[in-house]
Order: sequence, then structure tokens, then C-alpha cells
Amino acid sequence: MGGSRQSCTASFPPDRYVCLLDELPLHLLPRATRKLLEQTADRPLVLNPECRLRRGDDLPDQFRARQDLLSGFALQGKIAWVRDPEDGTLLPFWLSGRLEALLRELSPNQRIHSSIPAPTISLLAQAGILVPEQTSLRGSRRRSWKNLAAGFQEKSYAPLSSLIHPFHVAALRRYYRYQVRTGAIHLGDRQSARRYTAHNEPVARFFHHQLASTLSQVAGEALKPSYVYLASYLSGAELKKHTDREQCDYSITVCVDYSPEPDLATPWPIRLQTAEGTVSVYQGLGDGLAYRGTRVPHYRDKLGEGQTSTSIFFHYVREDFAGSLD
Repeated sequence: MGGSRQSCTASFPPDRYVCLLDELPLHLLPRATRKLLEQTADRPLVLNPECRLRRGDDLPDQFRARQDLLSGFALQGKIAWVRDPEDGTLLPFWLSGRLEALLRELSPNQRIHSSIPAPTISLLAQAGILVPEQTSLRGSRRRSWKNLAAGFQEKSYAPLSSLIHPFHVAALRRYYRYQVRTGAIHLGDRQSARRYTAHNEPVARFFHHQLASTLSQVAGEALKPSYVYLASYLSGAELKKHTDREQCDYSITVCVDYSPEPDLATPWPIRLQTAEGTVSVYQGLGDGLAYRGTRVPHYRDKLGEGQTSTSIFFHYVREDFAGSLD
């Protein structure tokens, strides 16, 4: 990976989002994923039948009426769209000409060639473009979320591990660091003068809609997105204890970046004031926390010296909510 970095990455606008498989920023991948990329498959792999290769400007049907959700993307080159068979959501992975040519030679459910280099196989398998032969893609994630539903409905919160794909975590880290560095995201808001913020930022909005079905399963009722908020905290920032307004009745906070690089969970928890006392939730990169923001007071202590932290707050309301979504 990365051998053609200059010719591939340079062809994309720097202010647009891209998750280019050949040139993932490896140093920004969660450390556990870096180790997975070094492993070899222990079962025969085939091309995922839920994967479709498209030109960047050839949008999947479900986005043709919602092109605003892709307005922050670099819609060029070739993209592998991988569909989750359980909830129908789609994730894009950009491809170099080399990877596209390799995949064009395969048919769905066809075993991969033994001549393909092991690192390439591992990369495609971790993206879900290659999957184990004769393995059902349905049921496991849905059961996992449903197992959390009873606890969430009783306690009004539930941790959701590995909620965003680690390749996209790396791409989001690179993208938002660029947005902050170039002044596209502004410093300070009513809650904290020490955080960069963005309301309904386009790339966050894409993941906002992708996660709606997951939170609906955990909540046990149909939900719809209200708004999404990005917050990138500087050292010394803190979040005072508060509850949220009605547009944030159901929420997911996802940790997408932290510095210094965490080994596992970051050392800056979100704290929840529950009936049983204060609960401290530590998150790894890509982990989410579902909570009822209007019911559960929550806060963060002051962020330590030399540390930065970036989270995305995805807010939702019931499907029949009739008020403003902003």
C-alpha cells in the first residue's frame, strides 16, 4: 500500500473526503486494525456479492435522491460500494486502477486467485470486499445490537464498539485534521471556547444517516436523524454537565481522533450521571456511545495538557417527531 501515493492521492481535491484503499494513512488506523492487516485468511475468500464497483459519479440508487449526503466526497475515480446485508447501508472504498482491474476479473462468490499478494487480500478482506466462502453475511450484527436494546431501554445508555469502519476512521482523522488546519472548521461555541465545531458538516451527515438503522435497533423504535455536530477539543477544554434539547433525544457520540495516539481506549471519558451514580465511558477510536441526551446528564472533565480529542455527535428523534430538526 502506498506505492503510488503521489499519482493517486494527488488526483483528489484535498478538501474532499476519500477513503482510498491503496493509500490508507496507516499511522491513523486504530492499532488493532494494523495488526489485523498483517494476518492471512484462514478460509477461502470470494468476492462479496453485496459489493458493486462504480465510477465516482455513478451513484447508487439510494443516493440519487439524496446527493447532498455525498456533497463532501471526492466523487471521482472508481469506488467499491459495500452493502450491509442486514440494514442495507452502504460504505464506499475508493480504488486505484490496479485494485479495480483485479476485482473486475472476479465474479460474485468466485474464489480469489492464489497469485494475489497476501497484503492485498488482507486489505480487501478487512474492507468487506472479499468475504469467507459459504459464510452467511446476515444476522450477527443485528443480534449484537438487539442484545444491547434491553440494557439501553433500562439505563438509557449503551456502548457500541467499532461503530465506524476502521478504514473510515483513518480517513476521517485525516480529513478533519485538514479541515481544522485550513480554517474550514471554526474555533469556539457556546459550550466551550476550546473546541473546533461544525454543524451538519457534509461528511459527518453521511455517517449520521448510515447509523440511523443501528440506533433504531438499539432504541427499539424507529428514529430519524435530526442534526449532527462535530467537536474537536484542544487541551484544557471541558464539557460542563448538561442535558440536551429535544432534537437530541437519542444520540450517539463517536470518538474519531485522539492525540497522543491511544493504544486502546482514550484516557478522556464521557461521564454520565445515572440513577446508580456516575458512569465513566472510555472509548477507542471508532467506538460509539448511545444515550438519551435529554434524560441523562453528561459531561467531560478538563482535557489534559498536550492532548486533543475529536468526536462526532449524531442526534436523532422519533420518526413521528414534528418539531425543528436543527
